[in-house]
Amino acid sequence: MSVLDTLAAVFMVGGSALVALGSIGLITFPDVLTRMHAATKAATVGVIATTVAAAFEAGAPSGPPILMLVVALLFLSGPLGMSLLARAAYHDPETPRAQNTRELIATIPQPQAVKPATRPGTSPLLAIWLWFVWLALFGSFAPHVMIGGVVVAGLVAFSFRHLSPRWPMALMRPLAAGRFIVHFVAQLAASTWSVILALRLGRDRIRPAVIEVPLRVRSRTETTLLMNSISFTPGTVALELHNHSLFVHVLDTDDPDAVVSEVQTMERHIMDTFGTAIPRPL
Repeated sequence: MSVLDTLAAVFMVGGSALVALGSIGLITFPDVLTRMHAATKAATVGVIATTVAAAFEAGAPSGPPILMLVVALLFLSGPLGMSLLARAAYHDPETPRAQNTRELIATIPQPQAVKPATRPGTSPLLAIWLWFVWLALFGSFAPHVMIGGVVVAGLVAFSFRHLSPRWPMALMRPLAAGRFIVHFVAQLAASTWSVILALRLGRDRIRPAVIEVPLRVRSRTETTLLMNSISFTPGTVALELHNHSLFVHVLDTDDPDAVVSEVQTMERHIMDTFGTAIPRPL
């Protein structure tokens, strides 16, 4: 058995185990919100692990780009659906809730439209940047790859034309982006392990909480990336954004300040990546 075959087997077994643990969480966790953490998050990480195994086993040049595409789609779609379901469940008075859930605020306010900050950027710049990313992923300048990149980059840039995206400029800080990715992956692994440990606790020993986190980010891009990062990470889900505060549901914690600190650390990495000045405390 080659090294790639061994790695593929490890990721396949690990991914399947995470999916199975998510199923166990559906039975053992006490309410709808806590079950979402196990079922959705463990299953998502499990799908990524099995996709990694498939990419290793395929051994083709297209394996890494397909893996990155799957992860990107899960990162964009999974947290959004998770947040919408969790918010609906939380606002529904008839939804059963764990009795030991700590409400660190009186009530979560209903959604309120907030005018986000605008950032410089143009759709053509976004299209050009995405086209180069496409070529880098496939590692080829074949005509069909170049044409496909033009089509995909053009469609994405056209879809986001009203947002004045600044991504082509912001992502010119590769070191900061790399630090964010490393921190996110480390947090993903640590929080996945925390969810696994929570499965060993009884229903009455899990300590869910809703925590308010003051935010410094203002732009759509940074706010969306932060909320997706939180909801994609097992054990936390972004419930609501209101008046520059983010309300987060935590599966199990005895230290709310540590949760706030971790969210703000993630926020700082995102602001560094996008070149946003971080306000200094008075």
